[in-house]
Amino acid sequence: MSVIDVGFDFSGRHVVVTGGARGTGLEIAEAFRACGARVSVTGTKILPSLYDADLDRFSYHQLQLASSEGIDSFVERIGQVDVLVNAAGARLPGAFDEHEREFLMHSARLGLVGPQRLTQQLRARLCSTAHAGGGAVVHTGQSLDWLTLTLPPAEAEAEFRSLTAQTGRAWSRLGARVNAVLAASRPNLPAQSSWAHRENGGAVITRLRPSATAADLASITLFLASSGARALSGQTFTADQHV
Repeated sequence: MSVIDVGFDFSGRHVVVTGGARGTGLEIAEAFRACGARVSVTGTKILPSLYDADLDRFSYHQLQLASSEGIDSFVERIGQVDVLVNAAGARLPGAFDEHEREFLMHSARLGLVGPQRLTQQLRARLCSTAHAGGGAVVHTGQSLDWLTLTLPPAEAEAEFRSLTAQTGRAWSRLGARVNAVLAASRPNLPAQSSWAHRENGGAVITRLRPSATAADLASITLFLASSGARALSGQTFTADQHV
């Protein structure tokens, strides 16, 4: 696994990466660690040794985002958080019957479970960070997946962008920023070979070259969490990704 050194310094910051035990989440966690951060990662498995990656260099926490109680318990024990990266996909318990699953999916849509609830539960800590640039939340495409549980992809993405813009504007007045980075490999996001900017629901959309990778997404996440991006909040960056 490669991490691009883009010169950021997150020394003294506590970064939480949900879904950081594998995939893009792990790449992002590695990038923050390489830049000096203390990194906590979450996964759904009981022990970190059950994952293929060596997670000993992180603080590992089991977290079931489909459980409001599980989220509350995690928030109670995690302590101060300076940066939150939501990279955990939507995984619903297989033991649930049809009605329970439907209730849970609508609960995720309303923000009663999932990354929205976790973000709100950590708001006070993120807004109280003493580090330059304030606290930062970066949503990834995995956060969008929670909305696709109940909405068609295009509608889910429109709502995701709108929520990011609204939350970003509100939190920027409180001392924290909320932004997002998505991979343009989704069917309704065609790849483009050059940089382009346009306005869409208050969010700036940036398309990267088609060769963007998970490491590129990690670099964008580092930038959005850095003090250099202190003026950015409520924005969604879109990168074409080939992993």
